[in-house]
Order: sequence, then structure tokens, then C-alpha cells
Amino acid sequence: MINGYKLKKALIDGAAEIEKHYESVDAINVFPVPDGDTGTNLSLTLGGCASALKDFNSADAGKTADYAAGELLKSARGNSGVIFSLIFQGFAESIKDLDVVDGKALAKALESGCNQAYSAIEKPTEGTMLTVIRMAASKAVCAAEKGSDVKQTFEAALNGARSALQSTRNLLPILKKKGIVDAGAQGLVYILEGMAGISNEAADTVSEEKEDEGLPHTSDKIYCTEFLITRNNRTDISDIRRYLSEIGDCPAAAEHSGIIKIHVHTNSPHLALQKGLEYGELSRIKIDNMRLQSSTIGK
Repeated sequence: MINGYKLKKALIDGAAEIEKHYESVDAINVFPVPDGDTGTNLSLTLGGCASALKDFNSADAGKTADYAAGELLKSARGNSGVIFSLIFQGFAESIKDLDVVDGKALAKALESGCNQAYSAIEKPTEGTMLTVIRMAASKAVCAAEKGSDVKQTFEAALNGARSALQSTRNLLPILKKKGIVDAGAQGLVYILEGMAGISNEAADTVSEEKEDEGLPHTSDKIYCTEFLITRNNRTDISDIRRYLSEIGDCPAAAEHSGIIKIHVHTNSPHLALQKGLEYGELSRIKIDNMRLQSSTIGK
């Protein structure tokens, strides 16, 4: 069984594991843009949550998950960080009324996390961390249906995640060309391994070839735009999600306890900010020039 204390430890351990490997994940970051920061973003996302969790103590798994979901949303960085926060948001929603989590509840929560991530992204792309969580959830459900306990169910999920990771190199043309796996997918596997108490010291996914360095920007969108909105109305979040897909790529909008996290790659960050103001007050505004980021990789 997983109670609040065990869930807290699992998240802190997951944060520690991606922190150990963030540089190797950055090194294989070529999709959706080669800006070399996927590992960094996941590490900052999990790290922010882990820091907040250190002062949070509850034996209740549901309460711990809900608190962690809010902190992950606020600390989410980049496309990968937002997707992970969406996965965990669905996970937390599934177990919100549970003191402890058994194998069946764990499988259901992973499935809920998968569904949340897919539904919150306008155009889900296979061959990414979405594929990893989908296969992890599928294997967990199969294990739980056979009567597996929580440890066996999570082991099945992790095995599914690892298998899905290897498949990413064949699902996206740019990954197949470079002979590497998806950076976000690799980062998610590291996090899951950390949560399972498995330390993977070998960072063996980085291609030895140097042709990935200095890759040209592969999108016509320049600015990675992120911010939080503190709601002051009940406008449907799907409206801003659709709008973001109209003005840019990789749009995501996630909400927890009245706080909305926005992420989009766009040439018009001011339009995203203007739309956000229709929902409430803005904070933690971050706009990065991805063209400059990609041109400096390897220098």
C-alpha cells in the first residue's frame, strides 16, 4: 500500500533521479525543438515540488497527491514539465478520496494521468513522454487486473515505460535519423525509476555522434512562453487551449485549485498574455527565445 509518506518519498526520489541525469537528457533534446533544456525543465519542475513537499506531512495519500499536483503545476517548466504536471494532476484526481493506494487504485490513477495529459494537449504526439505514460498505464492496468499488489503493478508500469521509451526512436522521424530516444520520454523513465527506488547511474542514451550539436531551429515559432493565471472568473479553460493552438505550437493549459499554467511556442507572446488576462491575474511570466537557445547548443 502507498500512503501519504510513501508517496512524498517517491516524488522526492523521482526529483533526485532526474536531477542526476538532466544533462544527459538535455543532450538528446531534438524534439519538438532542439533547445537542449528538456532535462533541465523536468528537473526544475520536480525539484520545485520536492522542495515544497519537505515541509508537508500527511499520512493521507490523496491529500499528499493533491498538494503535490498544485506544486508541480506552479513549478512546471517547458513543454515536458507541463506534461508531467498534467499526468500527475490526473493521478491525484483519481486518488483524491483515498488514504492509501493499492494495486488497482495505482493502475487507475496512472490511467487517469495518461488521459488527463492527452485530453489537455490540443495535438498529442506519439513518440514522446505521452507514449511512455500510455504504455506504463496499460501495463499497470493489466497487472492489477491479474491481482498484482501495488509493488508489482508499479514494476509492470515501469517495464511498460522502458519498452515505450525504446519505441520512440522509431515513431518520430528525427529520432530515427539521429538514432536516439525522445528526451522527454527518457526523462519520464528516469523519474519513474527514481520513484520506484531504482537508481540508474548509467546515462547511456546519448548519441556519441556530434551532428546534433547546433541543430537549426525546426519550427517557425520563436518564443517559448509560460505563465500562471490566478483565476477571477469561470471561463472554460478549453477556450484558451484552443486559442493557444491557433497562435502557436506545443500549447498546453492545465489548472489546479484556481491556478492555470500556460505553455506555448509562439511568435506572438503578447497575444497569449492578453488572452490570459481574460481569465485573471498573471504571474511567473517567462519568455525564452528558442532560436537563440538552439543556436548556442554545443558552444
